Amino acid sequence: MRIDVRSASKRFGKVEALRCVSIELARGQKVALVGPNGSGKSTLIRCILGLVRCEGSVSIDGKSPYSNRVELARRLAYVPQVAPALSASVREMVGLVCTTRSLTRQAVSLSASSIDLDLDAILDRPFRQLSGGMKQKTLLALALASQPDLLVMDEPSASLDAFGRLRFLSLLKNLRSEVTLILCSHRLDEFSSSKNGEQTLAQQVIELKEGRVSFDGPVRAYVESVEAHLRTAQATGAPE
Repeated sequence: MRIDVRSASKRFGKVEALRCVSIELARGQKVALVGPNGSGKSTLIRCILGLVRCEGSVSIDGKSPYSNRVELARRLAYVPQVAPALSASVREMVGLVCTTRSLTRQAVSLSASSIDLDLDAILDRPFRQLSGGMKQKTLLALALASQPDLLVMDEPSASLDAFGRLRFLSLLKNLRSEVTLILCSHRLDEFSSSKNGEQTLAQQVIELKEGRVSFDGPVRAYVESVEAHLRTAQATGAPE
């Protein structure tokens, strides 16, 4: 799915979360969205998904996510940074996703197994009573099983242990080429090798600082800029 954001601005009270942000993502593009806490990453994601209105324009495949939310929702999956406190059981959640996406339970179970989640063991438990890691794995399993055209993930591996994180990142590398991926992350190693700049998950990096786009370009160029900054900071004794 193609994404176009033009001059997006969003204010929460006195806080300018986004300041005239413009980005373009082609169909099948894999993008890492990075930046410090409070830089506007989550707000930008929510604007793209039509969850938060903003000034400017946002479109997915030429359609507004605000007026075409139901239609577009059938083709995308979103894994938030903080799992919602749903009272529904995992079984009910799986049933809902299977119904709306025309999936089988087996497809969800296979997706769960791929990230080392025993779905049968938690089916009758309320989702909100699961541990942080279990919640994250459940949402990831549902998202991957739905085979979306747009996959948006906000710090998806934050609650996973080291093994679960490696399994998850391995799965993302094997996404269909036509799937557009937005991976919001604080970790450079989740989308590129910090040693040699080799591309792993992403083709492009978009960095936000104070609500503005501070970098938009290839992964290698971003890694080189970060390494140059670190070398300069170490040489001068300046804060990193």
